Amino acid sequence: MAAALVSACGSTLEDEPESSADAQAADQTPASTPPADASVPKPMVRPDTGPPSLPPHPQSSPVACDFQNADPGPALIRRLTRREYNNTIRALLGDVSAPANGFTPDEEFMGFNNQAASLGMTPLHAEQYMQASERLSETAVTRLESLLPCQPAVVGEAACLRAFVISFGRRAFRRPLLNEEVDGLMTLYDAALVMDPPRFERAFRLVIQALLQSPNFLFRIEVGEVFDVINVEDGRHEDKDRLRLTDYEMASRLSYLLWQSMPDSDLFDAADRGELTTAEQVKAQARRLLADDRARHTLLDFFDQWLRIGEVYTLSRDASAYPDFNEGLRPLFAAESHAFIEDLLWGPVRNLTRLFDADYTFMNETIARYFGVPGVVGSEMRKVPLDPTQRAGILTHTSIMAVTAKPNRTSPVNRGVYVRDHILCTPLPPPPPDLPIVPPSPDPTRSTRQQFEEHSANPACAGCHALIDPIGFGFENLDADGRWRTTENGHVVDASGEMTATLDADGPFVGAAALSRQLANSEQVHRCAVTQYFRFAQGRGETRADLCSLDQLYLAYEDGGRDLVSMVEQLTSTNLFRFRRRPLEGALEEANAEAADSPENGAQP
Repeated sequence: MAAALVSACGSTLEDEPESSADAQAADQTPASTPPADASVPKPMVRPDTGPPSLPPHPQSSPVACDFQNADPGPALIRRLTRREYNNTIRALLGDVSAPANGFTPDEEFMGFNNQAASLGMTPLHAEQYMQASERLSETAVTRLESLLPCQPAVVGEAACLRAFVISFGRRAFRRPLLNEEVDGLMTLYDAALVMDPPRFERAFRLVIQALLQSPNFLFRIEVGEVFDVINVEDGRHEDKDRLRLTDYEMASRLSYLLWQSMPDSDLFDAADRGELTTAEQVKAQARRLLADDRARHTLLDFFDQWLRIGEVYTLSRDASAYPDFNEGLRPLFAAESHAFIEDLLWGPVRNLTRLFDADYTFMNETIARYFGVPGVVGSEMRKVPLDPTQRAGILTHTSIMAVTAKPNRTSPVNRGVYVRDHILCTPLPPPPPDLPIVPPSPDPTRSTRQQFEEHSANPACAGCHALIDPIGFGFENLDADGRWRTTENGHVVDASGEMTATLDADGPFVGAAALSRQLANSEQVHRCAVTQYFRFAQGRGETRADLCSLDQLYLAYEDGGRDLVSMVEQLTSTNLFRFRRRPLEGALEEANAEAADSPENGAQP
């Protein structure tokens, strides 16, 4: 397969696979390994090649885009994440036990844990789902009357169970059940008849267990439907390139995008009426869902993963280096960033430029005391002005400074890499595996900067570090917990730095506040933010075929005043959201036949 690699936002972009049965069939297969068109390994850098080339950010199409006919990309089967599973169980059964907290952690891919490439199924997953379904069914039977749509004693046990299978199954599968699916589940009632009483309760539990272990519950499956388009040249004809998501598939896509949970009754009712077909209908529902607190939690989860804020909950510190630190500060570090982000998304000034250049943050009395900020009283987070010479925006927040530091010191390397990866979307290639990576030994007589400058002068390290360290040095006035300092180990802190190899943010700066303001109006930075949300929303990395869709999202973002919530609403009316790429006729059957004949599946070579 021919592929042209282009350095891209956090990964690499690859040409779409050439049309083939297996490439097209991959549109609708659960992936246990990253799909070929999601990302490709980045080339290694040899120590004698100098700095790697970082071309301008390419997240825009080199040709004029026809947004009405943009490629919507493949439909990937996505297993529910742990968060989605817990939320769905809560909505479906009213159970708040969060059973998925005990499941195997979701693997991250491209910085997010909801990527189809990393959400395959293992035997351990299957066992955990089975055990959870058994426990949940035992709890559900204690709430039998509230879950049943009828009274078994009045309409008969079999009739009542069938009514339950139809109504509850529709919500569990997020679509109406087929007649054969209903009949199959009703065989569990027949099996319960030969068991010891109470038979109905046993059948009820077996039905719930079967539904909760079904792929139709555990996976988000989008098949799509054929639809007609109308144009001047050809009149009405069947769209040969795209499939439109069905109303029920759209209900699920909306609810999991915005709530990380199953559709509510209003979405199901809209799907029943066929009112999730047009862009206007979908957008109206998105606007309703975005007004709910569950949308706030989902967008905070996006920021937690994109900016690594969530890692602060497992933060550790060397007590000898940071004696004032205690575990109770961890949630407060996150709370500062969460309050700040909520204000940006739903406050009076909804502009993501302020993510980087805001002259305020949020603190309560405990965290203010830790930072030596006077005048803050009480446990509630409140808006606090910042010294603009010291801090600006989220890059100077404790959460970011802490997760990019070491337990006993700052890390210019980690902080520089963080900006390259997460803010600019131009990660460096990994070093070759045979290159020894040895950090400088701690030296209490020199500053961190002095130690790293000497270490990075090594020719084997200088190439990549020339693109990393000058960024990281700009944060040196902020210690590993983000507290301001002017000296370190008896030396005056030197926080001068320089941005290089960017599209529009190059130049020298002094201090993290100046760096943040330098990034605040960079097109590359804001295209990166849009691309990061694309990955989170689509559950996959971007490919060349997505460049027009990314352009469309970025234009919506800019036209909306860099209001991310407004951009999310606009996303729901695009081709990217409402359609899926149409596989070639017969491609899936051909690919399945090839897979069945492969030696890996037991076939003889």
